[in-house]
Amino acid sequence: GNDHFEFFWFPHTGNTNTKRNNITEGPAQPLSDFKAWLDDDFLSNTVFDRVNRLCRRFPSLVPGVNRISSRALSARTYTDVSHKVFASVRDVRFVEMEYAIPAEHVVDVLREARSIVDRGDHRVSFPVEVRFAPADEVWLSTAHERETAYVAVHMYAGMPYEAYFADLEAVFTSVGGRPHWGKMHTRDRSYLEKVYPRMSDALAVRDRVDPHRRFGNAYLDRVFG
Repeated sequence: GNDHFEFFWFPHTGNTNTKRNNITEGPAQPLSDFKAWLDDDFLSNTVFDRVNRLCRRFPSLVPGVNRISSRALSARTYTDVSHKVFASVRDVRFVEMEYAIPAEHVVDVLREARSIVDRGDHRVSFPVEVRFAPADEVWLSTAHERETAYVAVHMYAGMPYEAYFADLEAVFTSVGGRPHWGKMHTRDRSYLEKVYPRMSDALAVRDRVDPHRRFGNAYLDRVFG
């Protein structure tokens, strides 16, 4: 029902924030300078960073903080040019893993993610972001030939993330998830060949146009062999 839709689930709670972006003819009705500063600069960056620093030191605070954070931003509607709508300043440092999963599996995946968090092994102060994209025909696109939901998990810089990411990656890969090429994951060529039906064709192009691997690096050696 929207041109672009995503939502953010706050772990340790049942709360989500939704975001809807739709094309309109205008006229522009931008946020006031104060509202934009309050929500996007002060609350989403300055305060959020300070809160995460506190949670890094005292992890037991995370569930309570998330309940407050999920209600900190009030509902808002505005109209503006696209680069002022889609682009967001992110000054808070974090690590991130994102997987593209078949859209029909997103409910089960999120239920399992919540079950993992509810076990109590992890304290997750960053919301889980879920967004959607239609199928396309690009050989190495994460949405290649399937309606796709993207599930992104984050941890504040300096907090332990390895076990949390590993637990969630196991869920994502159980449904044929495709990792975001530019974010953290542990997949290699043997796995990626299973979820990208045209991968061999793409690598044949690579062999032809870059036979000496001038554009190669350690990461590409792992994912492409």
